Amino acid sequence: MANHDVLNDPTPKLLNNRPTLPTVSAMRAAILASPQAASYPAARLDAATKNDLIGICKAHSIAVAGL
Repeated sequence: MANHDVLNDPTPKLLNNRPTLPTVSAMRAAILASPQAASYPAARLDAATKNDLIGICKAHSIAVAGL
């Protein structure tokens, strides 16, 4: 076991994790295409985190695939 480096192991980790949906770009596009787009300028969307974008979509019932 002396030859096995645990911290630098090249085998892939978390093989069962799938990509999280929706993507940030999909949520931004849905918000900009919605009637509430005037309330959310590009600068505000650039500063928003993924959780902020999810909150905006849920608050205004904006449909995004995977949400």
